[in-house]
Amino acid sequence: MADPQETETNHGSPPRLESAYLAPMRGWRLWVTILALFLGLLLSTLETTIVTTALVTIASELGSYDKSNWIVVSYLFSYTGFLIIYARCSDIFGRKSTFLSALVIFTVFSIACGVARTVDQLIVFRALQGIGGAGIYSMAMAVMAEVTPVDVIGPVTGLMSSIFALSSILGPIIGGVLTSRTSWRWVFYLNIPGGGLAIGLVLWVFPRNEGPLPISISSLNRLDWPGIVLSLAGSIFIILALEEGGGDYGWNSGLIIASFALCGICWIAFMIWEVFLGFAAHKKHLRVSFARVMLPVFPVWLLRRRIVTASLLSAFLAGFPFMVLIVYLPQRFQIQDGLTPVASGIRMLPLLLLSAFGAGLGGVVNSRKNISFYTLLGGVSLQLLGLGLMTTLPTAGGVSPAQYGYQVILGLGFGLTLTSLVIISRLEVDASDLAIMMGAVTQVRVLGGTVGVSIGQTLLTRCLRRELPGILSPDEMSALLLNVASMHELSPAKQAAAGAVYGHGFNQQIQLVLYLTGACWLCVLGTFKRRPVDFKEADRMQPHNRDLNHAQEAG
Repeated sequence: MADPQETETNHGSPPRLESAYLAPMRGWRLWVTILALFLGLLLSTLETTIVTTALVTIASELGSYDKSNWIVVSYLFSYTGFLIIYARCSDIFGRKSTFLSALVIFTVFSIACGVARTVDQLIVFRALQGIGGAGIYSMAMAVMAEVTPVDVIGPVTGLMSSIFALSSILGPIIGGVLTSRTSWRWVFYLNIPGGGLAIGLVLWVFPRNEGPLPISISSLNRLDWPGIVLSLAGSIFIILALEEGGGDYGWNSGLIIASFALCGICWIAFMIWEVFLGFAAHKKHLRVSFARVMLPVFPVWLLRRRIVTASLLSAFLAGFPFMVLIVYLPQRFQIQDGLTPVASGIRMLPLLLLSAFGAGLGGVVNSRKNISFYTLLGGVSLQLLGLGLMTTLPTAGGVSPAQYGYQVILGLGFGLTLTSLVIISRLEVDASDLAIMMGAVTQVRVLGGTVGVSIGQTLLTRCLRRELPGILSPDEMSALLLNVASMHELSPAKQAAAGAVYGHGFNQQIQLVLYLTGACWLCVLGTFKRRPVDFKEADRMQPHNRDLNHAQEAG
């Protein structure tokens, strides 16, 4: 009988992935490893939101406020596109080398962002920084699921989700403080010491972990390059269409129509190709040998499982309200209410604290018995309630005290939703698909957030272009769209009127994500399972138990 761990590198079969797995750890090495994962996760997630309170300042210094949203979107785009790609690369080349490469890329391009001299340079460097950030997040989730023993996996999952929620919402506060006290460039320089420390910890505590194939030109052929290109292209075209449509280009313009069409073509071709790879892997005599050695970017056979499909749809829709609020709520405080970046970040504290609490609570309550369906349904229900209340906020005037209570409800809902989705994803697949599933659920959630931010900007821009001409002169309107700080140069009456227009646009964003959260609630119903697997039962799917499973299957 063949050794189940044997790596098959001939051109007739794909490589086995067992040697890429990390075994569960104990003692100090476990907790130092968890610390390294938390630090990396903190840095990569912080970058998704830390610039939100600095956007107005960056646009004022570098110009082009109308392009400023791309500073956020470019990071989210590459962050989204490479999450699942990194997961698959780690299956081939090992977790340690993949994690280290991501940390190095992230740190180097953080420095590049800090020295950028134009908005266009900053957008490009942010996109490259996002590639590293994607690898950090993807590896943090996969490694956490592998190295954490079953008796502490629930609390650690909740804690990791808390770190994500904490860093996502702490970002605007840190960004506001750095922008006000020093320079917006320190938003990026902050990653240098943190990235260096994370690299040192990984080199120190991570066990030697080589993938089933050495890093070489021939082993790169194992990657699903057509799938990688199609998934990235599909993401590019949808974001381009949503970001530019209704702004510089009309929805019926050739560019926007072509972008939507190419997006659909790319995703359809992606699914067909992934199905073909799955078919080829089980056909020993198929003459297309290159297809049999490729590892698909996403194993589409997972979609046959109702709970997997429902959880991916839920994650995609759950990404909309989270990112829209994180990006646009600080802007609302600054533009409509005239607050400083620091003050706008502090106004986000209720959302911050309750998101972290809800994420930790979700991990603890699911550690003994898997009730993730109920915590997920409860989390999305709280989001529906909070968003519905947010739509009642006035479009003019100062900050309403009621919005702090609404943030509490939303924060608790966000935290419970985040942890519950991670737990469901963790328990519904076996070890061979664990890294890919964790990457996939994160990728669709971030993709949802990225699309949400793009649509939100489109709604806001359309509202401004429709309503501001009746309030401002053409020169005043052009100046405001280029640099929102020019609002303070307007007369008090015009400032109040323009602020009300911005408030109306922000409320349209909330209404949109309210409807999408309702759709998310319906998708969550599909994750129900009469007898859900708990962590102890799922322990047999951990990498350290795969040898026995393979041997039993072979026998």
